[in-house]
Amino acid sequence: MNVAVHREDQLSSSPRLRCILIGVGRRALEDYVPALVDLSETIDFVAACDVDPTAEARLAAVLGRRAEARPLFFTDRTAALDATRPDLAVIATPHHTHLEVAKNLILRGVPLLKEKPFAISLTEAHELAHLVWQHDGHVRLCVQRRYHPLYLHAKEALAELGQIRHFDASYQLNANAYHDGWRASPETAGGGAIIDMGYHIVDLLHWFFGVPSVVYATTAPKLVPTASYTIEETVLANVRYDNGTTGTLRLSLCEAAKEETIRVYGTKGHITLRRDLFERYDRSNNRVENLIGDSSWASTTDVLVDTVARLRDSTVVTQEVTAAVDITAVIESLYHSIAQQAPVKPMRQETCSDCYNARRGWRSSGSRPTDGVSLAQASPGLV
Repeated sequence: MNVAVHREDQLSSSPRLRCILIGVGRRALEDYVPALVDLSETIDFVAACDVDPTAEARLAAVLGRRAEARPLFFTDRTAALDATRPDLAVIATPHHTHLEVAKNLILRGVPLLKEKPFAISLTEAHELAHLVWQHDGHVRLCVQRRYHPLYLHAKEALAELGQIRHFDASYQLNANAYHDGWRASPETAGGGAIIDMGYHIVDLLHWFFGVPSVVYATTAPKLVPTASYTIEETVLANVRYDNGTTGTLRLSLCEAAKEETIRVYGTKGHITLRRDLFERYDRSNNRVENLIGDSSWASTTDVLVDTVARLRDSTVVTQEVTAAVDITAVIESLYHSIAQQAPVKPMRQETCSDCYNARRGWRSSGSRPTDGVSLAQASPGLV
């Protein structure tokens, strides 16, 4: 059985939205630009902005292969926003710049879709969430797996497993972008395997199981000990939840083959989940469900479709920002665990609607560990 998403059902018949792309790096060129072109009946790709002037030629090359007209190009964000007055902005810049760019857009009243991570520290996550509540900002996050048909089905199928006992989640790539440039340093990337590619899996586990009560994470030695990058490359973590569920998480940037597999075990059976396959088994190991994924799934396009369709939906913003702050707390606890070589409890907090009330400011029912370190401080020397 094949599972597909019907984007046409979600597209609005209203006039095209004026969209600006901020950041024209590899991710933008490979995913966002094709998606914006595919959705040209709904989205008017009016401008792109990057501090690197050579990005204009790379953008032109991508659009030229598709015989598409080029949008305006700017190296200055203020000039770009003043000239185009967009209805939507996409942020695909280096991680450490996200907060500044998002703040600029929120204060201008421009809805935005940003790349992960939500923030490179819990402090920044709090600040961004507060900006959203204080200024009625519209911020969406590109976490594609929540839109993938098989992952959506798996979320529903968890109820068929009875009480969830344990899970194994593994995600590995054969990447090299972190060897140099901004991704090589925790100060600019926020970290490596956990906060970059691993953000998708931590987000997925939060969607499935919520916030763990305790985490314990360790790192493997660097693949190339003499290499200059200082982000964590391979991580193994054990997690436990208040209801007794336990799990293991393995993330790696440097393996020979790409792999993404999640197995969830309950009292009534188990499931195996990949981007191209969903299988469910009963307690006797009989396969009772088998779904094949669509290999042509365009994840970024689906996220943009949903963003446009829910551009005036404040409820989805509250849900996503609330989840993003919790996910950042889990990520920070993983880095604390690595640095302290000990189990760590993620900081628990009230709902974001209470925490970030613009009239009252931030209120936390939890407390930060006095010996805690930032995400960036946790990573160096521990890869």
